[in-house]
Amino acid sequence: MLELHQFAPSYDLPNASLFCMKVETLLRMAGLDYETQMVKDPSTLPKGKAPMITDGDTSVADSSFIAKYLESKHGADFNAGLSDEQKATAHMVQVMIEERTYWALAYSRWIDEDNWDGVKNVYFGRIPMPMRMAVSKLAQKSMTRNLQGHGIGRHEKDEIYALAISDVQTLAIVMGDKPFVMGDDPTLVDATVYAFLANALVDGVDSPLKAEIEKKSCFSGLC
Repeated sequence: MLELHQFAPSYDLPNASLFCMKVETLLRMAGLDYETQMVKDPSTLPKGKAPMITDGDTSVADSSFIAKYLESKHGADFNAGLSDEQKATAHMVQVMIEERTYWALAYSRWIDEDNWDGVKNVYFGRIPMPMRMAVSKLAQKSMTRNLQGHGIGRHEKDEIYALAISDVQTLAIVMGDKPFVMGDDPTLVDATVYAFLANALVDGVDSPLKAEIEKKSCFSGLC
């Protein structure tokens, strides 16, 4: 049986990681049986990050490679019915969300001081003091480095949210009044969008990004 290695649930979501939640959604879309293995330290995984799936002796990390593996080895067809042009559009939306908008979401949780105290309690509240302070500071420093390395973390707060808001507006235009991003049925990009929206709308983390999403009625059916 397939095993999904991912972080533990939090924020009343299946997962507070966009990419873990995306993969679990894809497994459900494909109708595949799987078991979940909780990851406490992603550095123990082959690529040092979650999610990862194992299928017998085969291990596959990264949500994009996992999606391709499920299609090639387990018969999933996440983009069934889409034309080549639609697939290209869906791919661009997916890359936009995963490679830029996601980082603004990460900023809203891990760096934005308006949210950090609450986020810190969610992730580290069970760790006794004073270790909790040390661990949370290390985690925040790690995310700061990641955001700096990506590039978005070099911008000012309002600039980061402005970039993300433009992405949300673009997504809303592509989606229009369709029930799913590309039409009447969910496809690969919907797993990403669903995981992103659900994570962006959690209670206790407020931001201009969240406010923009809440204004868009076209997203209400997805999460």
